[in-house]
Amino acid sequence: MKAIKYVLMGVLMLGFGTSVKAQDGSKADVDAVKKIISSKPADLAKQMKPFYKANKKNAENLIAFGRAFFEVKDTANARIYAEYALQASKNKCAPAYILLGDIAALADDGGAAAAQYDQAIYADPKLVDAYYKYALVYRKIDPRGAARKLDELKAARPDISVDAIKGHIFMISGDRKSAYEAFKQVPVENIDPSYLNEFARASYFGGHFDDALKACEQGLKNNPGNPTFTRLAMFSNYELKNYDAAKTYLHKYFNEIKDVEFSEYDHYYAALIHEALNDKENAKASYHKALDLVSDSSMIKRWDILKTLAQSHQKDGDLDNAIKYYQEFLGCKPEVKVDDYETLADIYSSFAKEEADDAAKVALLKKAAEVYATIGEKFPIQQAYASYKRAELINKTDKDMAGRLAKADYQKVVDLLGDKADRSKSENTMLKYSLHYLMFGSYLDKNIPAAKSFAEKILTIDPEYNPALEILKLK
Repeated sequence: MKAIKYVLMGVLMLGFGTSVKAQDGSKADVDAVKKIISSKPADLAKQMKPFYKANKKNAENLIAFGRAFFEVKDTANARIYAEYALQASKNKCAPAYILLGDIAALADDGGAAAAQYDQAIYADPKLVDAYYKYALVYRKIDPRGAARKLDELKAARPDISVDAIKGHIFMISGDRKSAYEAFKQVPVENIDPSYLNEFARASYFGGHFDDALKACEQGLKNNPGNPTFTRLAMFSNYELKNYDAAKTYLHKYFNEIKDVEFSEYDHYYAALIHEALNDKENAKASYHKALDLVSDSSMIKRWDILKTLAQSHQKDGDLDNAIKYYQEFLGCKPEVKVDDYETLADIYSSFAKEEADDAAKVALLKKAAEVYATIGEKFPIQQAYASYKRAELINKTDKDMAGRLAKADYQKVVDLLGDKADRSKSENTMLKYSLHYLMFGSYLDKNIPAAKSFAEKILTIDPEYNPALEILKLK
């Protein structure tokens, strides 16, 4: 019992010793008050009373007391002492307004916080912290208004650089374009390391790959193993066609950086880099790793990977896989457009050009023509164009127009466009050459009156078209 008694007495003595020091309005009072607050005594108000009395005209100490309360999340007492500081200073204590702003910000009341920080600026127009804090809370309400406040700081304090923090504000507000424009005003070596990541991302996603690379290289000077800088340096070098440098970063990222979970986007870029360096095996392997990882929430979409993989096989002269993966692309893309189908036709056409066997060439051209038939069905507004392109392809399968195989499609173009009043330039071109086919077909069939009729229609589009003029000379 005696041992416990002595221990308790010792604690009480220690408590009394820390609470009764100072109280003379000096700097020592601040340290004493911090000790009282950290000990969380039951009689806090009683212990604080003499300190307030000794400092009630010392705004600097009063605000330090308030700040100590704020640090332990006692916002009620923090507010009281901020108000005391304002009373002592006749409402001229800028740090008191900042503390009141911090209290409002902690309560997630950005408007009230900004109003208090604005009061701090009014009390002390050169107080840098007030402008920064105003901008950081006001950016949720109006990012550009926050940026304008920082411009006011620059006017009041020309020695202070505000562009980097403006970039930070725009970045966390989701405005990458404005973030890039702000960061760009600062030499990369002068940007705070904590903002370099944001500058690199704003630059990369804005297509400013030179600046993204500069930001990454600067960041890697400070933190050589940083995965984000290494990754974006790899991507940016690829976009800048620095393929060997991209490969160097690729190797570092995939083999030297620890604790990195590689994404489908990483593997997709790895595939592109391998492809650019003609490393086909690793390129294909990386495309498939990307496909294994991709999901609906991925930044890169499954259909984009499939399309690129199809193009890769097309470059390799692998028709079967080019068509296979392109068909998969068409099958999973949510909104397939005319251009998407037309690319499939182009794949067939490109292989047809390289095909030496006549039968195989005709088969490929017919496949391409079928795609245009599909376009005409799925996109009625494009029927004239689809019929014209289909006719061109079918005509290539019909040596010397022997079977007049393209006649029906060219006639459809004429039916669709012939009486159209507001034809575009491209529609006039399609109509003219469709009429030419029908004119020449009639000539081959020795139906001169029909040939002349088509020639006259051509000349309403192009009065100087020589083949039509020659047909009209026939008797």
